[in-house]
Amino acid sequence: MTLSRFSFVSMTYNVWGDWRVEERMPALQALLERRPPDLLATQELRPASRAAIDEALPGHERIRDDSPGWSRQSNLWWRTDLFEALDYGAEDVGIRAEHASLFWVRLQPRADEPVGPLVFSTAHLTWPGHPQEREDDVNPRVDQARRIVGELDRLAGEGAAIFAVDINDYARPLWVLSEAGFSESFGALGQASPVTHPVVPLTLPGDRPHGVAAVAKAIDWQFHRGPVRARSSEVVDFFHHGVAPSDHKPVVATFTLTSDAAKP
Repeated sequence: MTLSRFSFVSMTYNVWGDWRVEERMPALQALLERRPPDLLATQELRPASRAAIDEALPGHERIRDDSPGWSRQSNLWWRTDLFEALDYGAEDVGIRAEHASLFWVRLQPRADEPVGPLVFSTAHLTWPGHPQEREDDVNPRVDQARRIVGELDRLAGEGAAIFAVDINDYARPLWVLSEAGFSESFGALGQASPVTHPVVPLTLPGDRPHGVAAVAKAIDWQFHRGPVRARSSEVVDFFHHGVAPSDHKPVVATFTLTSDAAKP
């Protein structure tokens, strides 16, 4: 596997919906201004957090689509001096939340050597406390992962793909992705992921069954497949004036396209 000269930093971040949004937005902006990624995938996005991200990343573009999923579930940002967007979409993969989808954009790197496009995508798989799962005790995230693999097979084929996800699970959906040829950014480097949720000492809101929300766990990941290689990966601890941007921690990875990404 020969590395190209095209490397970039990718971040995935669950930005926690509307919880304490006014209190947290300065911290979110401070994080992105201090550590601006080249690519950013978000989950639990809302109009306020989308506007805050736009302001913090003036050299980036995102998907501009009036469909509510792009403002109330997820969106994808990219540095315009590094990437050009070719097309995008949102695919129904059975996630049990309003407007939830597999959100994706096909990006052409602005490289000084011939490299092919990258499919950059994100999803937020169903929370285990969803009423239907609590009633039937059937894990829907396995089927969701299989449907995501099918969509990424169609969209990226053997080309470069990065899938950023709040997977809300610790085993079976990850195995589905692994069996489909995806590597996660820590395992690819011989590491185990640190905890990504919850942020401590941030107090979690609401009633959660059996205290599951307080269990330390790694549920935020960046998977990759095809002619792209992970070079580094970390979970970021960040507070701004004592306030965390979210109840999740962002996962940041550096990737390099490989020579296999060259156009014929």
